[in-house]
Amino acid sequence: FKPRRLLIPVGGAGAQRTFIVNLIEAVQPWIQEGKLQLFLNAGDHEHMKDAFVEVLDKCQLDYDTVSTTQGVRDFQKHLLTAENEPNKAITLFAFDEYFPAVATTDILCRVSDVLTCKPSELAFYCIPKLHIRRVGDHEADSARRAAEAGDGSLEAREISDAMRYLELILEQPPDLLVSWNESIMQNNKLGMYDGCKNAVSWAVEK
Repeated sequence: FKPRRLLIPVGGAGAQRTFIVNLIEAVQPWIQEGKLQLFLNAGDHEHMKDAFVEVLDKCQLDYDTVSTTQGVRDFQKHLLTAENEPNKAITLFAFDEYFPAVATTDILCRVSDVLTCKPSELAFYCIPKLHIRRVGDHEADSARRAAEAGDGSLEAREISDAMRYLELILEQPPDLLVSWNESIMQNNKLGMYDGCKNAVSWAVEK
């Protein structure tokens, strides 16, 4: 059994702080049992880094810290080899500048199993998504769209909702995770994820 890798990015406003901290506490047994790995992206927000450190220390969970773009790229390169695993079950990504904070989520998607986030613009990424509680009401439609497209969950508004999805993700065989990935491959053939590429193409044509 290979541990499932959850990539958890957070925004600077800190609106998700309580939910994510509670989620980390809830999944502590799965982390200690080797079933789950967390990639925590605090971005360039010191208060989110502090919140992560506090809950990890409270739960007595060991972790590595990456603080440079090169470190993120080296981390990704290591995991692109199928048999490699992170040095520790939890890796905290925290930066002093804005750009590496944003780029980290993009870079780590290639080596993550599930993007765990509020249904913001990330709801349209081509990676399986576990959508946690929204911040703005408009985000409800983004989660609903992902569920309709088959590449992500509906909004998990409570920790118990998120835990049920994670139970399904950890199942053997992982039918839900397989289904999300199959939908992504089919959606890609339809050009569903080509928005940026199309925008650049149209701009160049003009």
